Amino acid sequence: MKKLNYLLGFILFVTLVSFPFLKKELNGDNIKVSVSETKEEYRFEAHFSKDKSDAVSEYMDDYLDQKIFENAQIDAAMRLNDGTQIYAKTDDGEVKIRLDKQLNSRESYEKIKKMGEGIKRVLTKK
Repeated sequence: MKKLNYLLGFILFVTLVSFPFLKKELNGDNIKVSVSETKEEYRFEAHFSKDKSDAVSEYMDDYLDQKIFENAQIDAAMRLNDGTQIYAKTDDGEVKIRLDKQLNSRESYEKIKKMGEGIKRVLTKK
């Protein structure tokens, strides 16, 4: 009986300690954005709640003035209408973008970098 009480106490403790983390995950408050840059490459990566996927895709399409990302899962190298070459991977709750600085102009780099900043704003908007 004493072992059962300890076991139940332990389970209750683990549940109480885990609850804030589980609640945060269920509410979709987890947002992870990573930007890295070298002389050769710009990388943007975001992981977020799946319910924000449509807003992110819509923002990207509007910003680029192209309908590429809306309602699509992408994992491809692509050339945008303005000639910018990027690798993009999108899925529910995930966006990854890579831009090779040597293949693109300074304007293309700045445009994609600004889009990454805009994605961060979309994700943090309540």
